[in-house]
Amino acid sequence: MLKLFNRKKKDNKGFTLVELVIVIAILAILVGLLAPQYTKYVEKSRKAADASNMDEMVRAVQIWAADADTADEDLPAKDYTIELKAKGEVASSVTIGTVDVIAKTIPDYKKMKLKSSKWESDTKGTMATSVKATIKVDEDGGTTVTYEPKSFADYMNTTNTTK
Repeated sequence: MLKLFNRKKKDNKGFTLVELVIVIAILAILVGLLAPQYTKYVEKSRKAADASNMDEMVRAVQIWAADADTADEDLPAKDYTIELKAKGEVASSVTIGTVDVIAKTIPDYKKMKLKSSKWESDTKGTMATSVKATIKVDEDGGTTVTYEPKSFADYMNTTNTTK
């Protein structure tokens, strides 16, 4: 009879409840340590996507202003705005008559949305719901770009100078 009990103990394979609880506790600690880092990287990628989308639209306008094919496609010298919003379509004043300049280069640009909700607005303590680029086109086709809010402008100026 004792041989029967001894055999059952030797054949008992698997983990005990204590071992499983220890493994789950270790995993919980690792997730607790890594989750904040993960969210930082996600937010960083969202900001990069916003900057890339805005940069793509601004470059389309700059190229159009510098190199229009015909005189009736010249972009008149004035200020143009592009606004990337969290909700709704991209607002753009870059048109020649009925021709949307950005749509010629980026067909689905109106579907772009602001991905990051962490752009600080120019008023303290609030987050911006949109970012904006103002493009000043000169008579000779040269352009000057300014961005709003300041946090987005700082980000764009930092990323554009390191290229």
